[in-house]
Amino acid sequence: MTQEEHIRHAGPLTYRGRAIPQTTTDQRLLDQRGPTDWVHTDPWRVLRIQSEFVEGFGLLSELPSAVSVFGSARVEPDSDTTRWVSRSVRDWRGRGTPRSPAVARG
Repeated sequence: MTQEEHIRHAGPLTYRGRAIPQTTTDQRLLDQRGPTDWVHTDPWRVLRIQSEFVEGFGLLSELPSAVSVFGSARVEPDSDTTRWVSRSVRDWRGRGTPRSPAVARG
């Protein structure tokens, strides 16, 4: 072998002798015989969560304008806060703002 056969360039890297990989990065990535536990590691988990956000925002973009009110089970039904929210909802409804089809009380 000549000196030229013992050197391999890959981008900014120079491999020599036994450091030259036997396969390419693409071949190793596509090799199905290796372990697949990397799919369950944190970077992939982050990507799965991100895809849920993308899907959720896509669905929200198709909804008409609306108002959602989230409350607390600790607020008393006859409190000033409950009266203010009830009054606000009536005002919004009077302006044609769509109402959520489901109302849950805790």
